[in-house]
Amino acid sequence: MVEITRFQSPIGILTLIGVIEGIIKISYDFKSVESLEEWCRWKLDLKTISGNNYNRYAKEQILNYLDGKCYYLDFPVVHFNTPFRKRVLETERKISYGETCSYGEVAKMVGSPNAFRAVGSANAKNPLPLYYPCHRIIHSCGNLGSYGGGIKVKKYLLDLEHSL
Repeated sequence: MVEITRFQSPIGILTLIGVIEGIIKISYDFKSVESLEEWCRWKLDLKTISGNNYNRYAKEQILNYLDGKCYYLDFPVVHFNTPFRKRVLETERKISYGETCSYGEVAKMVGSPNAFRAVGSANAKNPLPLYYPCHRIIHSCGNLGSYGGGIKVKKYLLDLEHSL
């Protein structure tokens, strides 16, 4: 069973998808509950429920983070990643609030120094942005690169973290 929670935030409408074990997806881009339910049925073969405490806890933490009151998200999550993507995302989770790293630096940290494009691909498929702070990953030349929530959101998040 899965619970869907949609809420307004300073960076737009966010959607959480949670199961009994934890949060499986944070999304910027689902336009309707119907499309979410369809995704859940197609991707997970699950029916929607309500009353998941993890969704409430995650929503509260995310809103506190976006208000500058929380620097680390620690709600339970469930992984559906390849081993490489999981290594990349777990490594990025260790990047401190307010810090940035390049795609190449992350590739070196995961033991694949030439895999900077694969790091970018792992970030593009990140099911839990904010929890796995891929917005902290930038090009080695200092350009922001891309972001699943859009470049304006990435800049907002980096500015938020650097201002506190």
